[in-house]
Amino acid sequence: MLEWTDLDVDGLLVRRARDPAVVQERGCVVLVPGSLHGWWAFERWMPVFARAGWTPLSMSFPNHTGSRTVATGEYLSLTPADYAADLLAVLDRAGPGTALLGHSMGGLVAQLAAQQSPPSALVLVSAVGPGQLGAMRAAPYPIDRPVMVSRDQAREQWFHHLPEAALDTVMGRLRPESPAVVNAYSDGSIHIDTGSITCPVLVVGPENDRSPVHDVRRIAELYGVTPVLVPGVGHDMMLEDAGQHTACAIAEWLNGYAE
Repeated sequence: MLEWTDLDVDGLLVRRARDPAVVQERGCVVLVPGSLHGWWAFERWMPVFARAGWTPLSMSFPNHTGSRTVATGEYLSLTPADYAADLLAVLDRAGPGTALLGHSMGGLVAQLAAQQSPPSALVLVSAVGPGQLGAMRAAPYPIDRPVMVSRDQAREQWFHHLPEAALDTVMGRLRPESPAVVNAYSDGSIHIDTGSITCPVLVVGPENDRSPVHDVRRIAELYGVTPVLVPGVGHDMMLEDAGQHTACAIAEWLNGYAE
């Protein structure tokens, strides 16, 4: 039976899972969700990491599930750099030797944080790549209201196969995203000094991602690694049955560098 604990880090909800039966604990892995998502995006992967000896810490950004609420005006003007500052606070709480895994927008935020506080390893899943790969969208979102997706958009862009009931649950958990955050990670303006990130890097993505993120192969090339292409899953592979084996593969990779 896993032990689940909610931590408060500067008003951010960080959910922790531990397996008390694990003999060899390998350290923490901080899980960073994409836009509109919260800690729950990794709920199905956390037991995999916990049973492999890692302590997963899955976080929610401000105005997302369980975390502090900021006023509308402030929220509309948040940037990925603000999210990276939040992530750095979580990394500081987790302590030395912590690994970092970011999904989608969270992948770019993880790269921003890794430039300032090197993790023991960096895993990018369906990630937004560095701005030097170019813009993801031609037109920005309006800056006077948060960004939300429709049910049809979520199904089309994020999933290969997800039962309707599960999609209902996802839609009920999504929170509107800061337009300044989405515009900043979409317009190619956030460059990453990939040479400054010297820890082991794993780049994972679906073979055919229908969201507008950068191609997983191009991100992997920037880091000089071979991408892991996962068949039969969508952008949000963590929420699909077919994506569960990917968590096992990531845990095995983490264990390999930690030995």
